[in-house]
Amino acid sequence: MQISIFHDEINPDDPARALHLAAAWGVSHVEVRSLPGGRFPRSSDAELETFYKQICDAGLAVSGVSPGFCKCPLDDPSVIRDLAEGLPRACEWAHRFGTNQVSSFAFRKGASEHMPQGIVDRVAEMAAITARHDCRLVLENEAGCWGGTGIEAAAIIRQIGPEHLGLCWDPGNAVRAGSPAPYPDEYGQINDLVAHVHMKNWDPQEKNWQLIERGLVDWPDLLRTLQTSGFSGFAVVETHLKNLPDGLEPATGLNGQEASTYRNLEFVRSCLEPA
Repeated sequence: MQISIFHDEINPDDPARALHLAAAWGVSHVEVRSLPGGRFPRSSDAELETFYKQICDAGLAVSGVSPGFCKCPLDDPSVIRDLAEGLPRACEWAHRFGTNQVSSFAFRKGASEHMPQGIVDRVAEMAAITARHDCRLVLENEAGCWGGTGIEAAAIIRQIGPEHLGLCWDPGNAVRAGSPAPYPDEYGQINDLVAHVHMKNWDPQEKNWQLIERGLVDWPDLLRTLQTSGFSGFAVVETHLKNLPDGLEPATGLNGQEASTYRNLEFVRSCLEPA
């Protein structure tokens, strides 16, 4: 298992500073998501080229890219354009960034309680397009979308087949979607599909994001299980906090979001056995 970090969870406004801090914190990889010019890969070629040069200059590599496709209703007009143009462009730039992993969602839920077959069909189409571009799609579970929990997202993947489609498991999102205990309850049913992990934590009582060390997800046990089970993918720090919680002081020179992300990174490291 390798640890990565979303660069825009360090500093969303200054990519160069985010990469500098990631390198200073001893991180080897970053996950690519949003740049000042837009969410990957909607930024200009020039901005993406500059960002990749900054990644290389910082001595970092890329663990995956997160275009955010299909976080919308199935019938949204953007879907056809994203599959025809956005997804191939994401794959092209993923290769340039040195990764083959591209994440997506499974569409916003509508009024129906039953998932339309069209959801599975579109996800299968995305997986096929990604595979044709020599990349691999990972489906992220997301509250408010079909496949909100790890188990629900895994059910979509099993209908399609895991050859070109893996699970980007986000236990924090699963809690927000109503899972009472992503670990251990979900893990035993989905661990064969988990290709990638996003790390954050949700407090269902307060209904807000928390530091990884707080909230409902039992990250210490989960991380140790991933480590001892031989999980070979990335576990990616994703904070979703603009400021440190009250009572905690940021390290010198860091703003609130940077300090929150750094604290999360250090907590994750404290949960793992030395390699």
